Amino acid sequence: MAKGAPKDPEQLLLELPIKEALAEEDFLPSKSNEEAVSWIGNWPNWNDGHCLILYGPTGCGKTHLCHVWQKMTGAQVIKLDQLQSFDFTSNENFLIIIEDVLENLENKQSQENLLHLYNWVMEQGGYLLLTSIEHPKKWSIDLADLSSRLLAANAVKIKEPDDELLKAVIVKQFADRQVKISEKVLKYIMKNTERSFSAIRDLVADVDEISLTEKKKITSAIVKRALGEKVEK
Repeated sequence: MAKGAPKDPEQLLLELPIKEALAEEDFLPSKSNEEAVSWIGNWPNWNDGHCLILYGPTGCGKTHLCHVWQKMTGAQVIKLDQLQSFDFTSNENFLIIIEDVLENLENKQSQENLLHLYNWVMEQGGYLLLTSIEHPKKWSIDLADLSSRLLAANAVKIKEPDDELLKAVIVKQFADRQVKISEKVLKYIMKNTERSFSAIRDLVADVDEISLTEKKKITSAIVKRALGEKVEK
């Protein structure tokens, strides 16, 4: 397992080509995610721990940061439901990523498999990166040994976007669709939309669909319609 000197997280993000980003946007560092970016960049110095849990709302950049860490370390991505057939003894890569760990964690067998993986990674001196929408203290885990290990792991939250990041995400989401919006439209969206990554993603898709279908330039009126409001006549 290679343990090269940690790179600056901003350098890592710049090195990651757009085509390799698992999210549909380039990662945008801001105050809401700076702690998570710092942890990824500081590997393997994870406060003497071998497990990092990134948690936060859908679309906040957890997958992208996992991809950055994978590129940085050569870690392999495994789904929780694949652990049943995972061959621990023949595997020589001790760096593992499991995303959306809550998807199958209510299953008792999945919990036992994750505990087995956790113990194996620790024994080999490896590292485990997990993602979730919630802090591990809110996970429903029946297996006491697994619960205690996960609660002792490093858990870092990616928060909802601040104004700076929200504006950047809106502009980038439209740019991904080859659309440039005016400052007036951007201000209208900022003032009226739900302040979450998932809401922005849905709104941009709806606005773009109306614009393409009606062959009209994107205006505040179109955004208002996409938000479900009636346009004043």
